[in-house]
Amino acid sequence: MSVEMMSDFNASVYVSEQLNRQLINMSQDLASRCIGECAQHYGFDAEEANRLLGLAMIKVERKAPIKAKSTKSPNKVAMPKASFPLPYNGEFNDSCCYALRQNNGLYTQCTGVRKVEKGSLDVRAQFCKGCATTMQKTGAEVPQYGTIQQRMAVDIFEYVDPKGRKPTAYTKVMKKYKINEKQVIEEVGKLNITIDKRHFVVPEETKRGRPKAEKEPKAKGAKGRPKKEKKFLMVECDGEDLFASLVANAQEEEIEVAPKKKAGKSDEEKEAERLTKEAEKEKKRLAAEEAKKDREEKVAAEKEKKRLAAEEAKKDREEKVAAEKEKKRLAAEQAKKDREEKLAAEKAAKEAAKAQKTSKKAPKGSSDILEPVEEPDVVKKIEFEGKKYLKSKKTGIVYDYNEYTKNGEQLVVGKWNDSTNKIDFSASEEEEEEYDL
Repeated sequence: MSVEMMSDFNASVYVSEQLNRQLINMSQDLASRCIGECAQHYGFDAEEANRLLGLAMIKVERKAPIKAKSTKSPNKVAMPKASFPLPYNGEFNDSCCYALRQNNGLYTQCTGVRKVEKGSLDVRAQFCKGCATTMQKTGAEVPQYGTIQQRMAVDIFEYVDPKGRKPTAYTKVMKKYKINEKQVIEEVGKLNITIDKRHFVVPEETKRGRPKAEKEPKAKGAKGRPKKEKKFLMVECDGEDLFASLVANAQEEEIEVAPKKKAGKSDEEKEAERLTKEAEKEKKRLAAEEAKKDREEKVAAEKEKKRLAAEEAKKDREEKVAAEKEKKRLAAEQAKKDREEKLAAEKAAKEAAKAQKTSKKAPKGSSDILEPVEEPDVVKKIEFEGKKYLKSKKTGIVYDYNEYTKNGEQLVVGKWNDSTNKIDFSASEEEEEEYDL
């Protein structure tokens, strides 16, 4: 081994910044042990090889970690998403992928962004990246479930995909997600979609598949393979070598019994098997993706259902609290009103008692003959035709309630008529003297 051959060898190790000096020691030890084993086997100087390779000068060059690419693919159109799958009603979005998605068997347009390349004649440029990649792997010219143009070319209930499958009745999807017609109409109203009423019609059940073929009864017999008949050898005494004859016979039997080797498969058959396996693998992958998507949609639907239930419960609680608050406010107002009326009645009683006390005192310079003292007039609060009044228990005279409670004035408005249970309103206050007589 010459020095000229090893002069260009670079013994530097490029590692990330997360490793430390321990990696250098491990690398040096491993390389030295490997060179030592090779030196014993091939007969060269191990120390000279270490020196030529520069193992004593191994260094770690720190490199910034490579940022992982974002897994979020911007190939989705920002569209309002429904809480549960909706059927196809003839809608078409030119910004979206032209491929159809299974979507619980409803065959609706893919929401991926269409991969449009200027000047490209490739048919797959009309589809999103995911659908185009799937078509490229399987070698298909059209998507697995067809295109939106093919769906629009026929009636919404007459479409058949490339494999002869028809869309699933929407009533089955409604049963799966436990939703009713009213909920569907409310949901499409939020998305400004007009749904075809035929989607709510339950289709008639039809049996699918071929009719069962009648099997002919098999003849009963002994089970298993038929027994082999034993061969008997007859030995002739004509001077032939018996051992050679037995060996020859045995070889003939082995040749007859040995199975024939199958001919090798042609390249066309191998290619066909390979394509079949790839198609099956792709089919399983797509089925797994569809199942995952269905699970995510189901989880989203359950989450939305819980959110709506929580909002409804919160609304009920707020209405209940508001009703209790309003009830307490009305009760407080009524209590305040009762207190004011009670205070007004007490004030009227005090005024009457004061007037009685004043009338008992004789004025100075009066004669010895005292006039009879009038008893205090006791009044009672009444309501007539929605208005409050004060009614005298003794004379039946009716006073204005508001005028007395606010100004202390005994304003006569009329007299209570017991026969009609009404107030006979007076024309003026002067009639009070007539009622006193």
